[in-house]
Amino acid sequence: MNGASKPRRLTIERIELDCRGMSAASAEAMARALGPALERALAAVHLRGDPAARIDAGAISHAPTSEALARAIAERIGQRLRGRDD
Repeated sequence: MNGASKPRRLTIERIELDCRGMSAASAEAMARALGPALERALAAVHLRGDPAARIDAGAISHAPTSEALARAIAERIGQRLRGRDD
């Protein structure tokens, strides 16, 4: 191996999603898309050693598709992990 690379690990104990106003099918599709979206959004995030007790991604109102909503949630979580609120 060229250099010592440490495995990156992020443990997410719980994600609470308020899907009021969404159909059950849309909410399920969004939840299924959230894992891959988080993987992409967090790929470039430098994880600090200190655990975050709680990260609030805030409210994300409208998205045209379940996949777009999952992507928006994942990007917001990535921003919070980087310490940005933009």
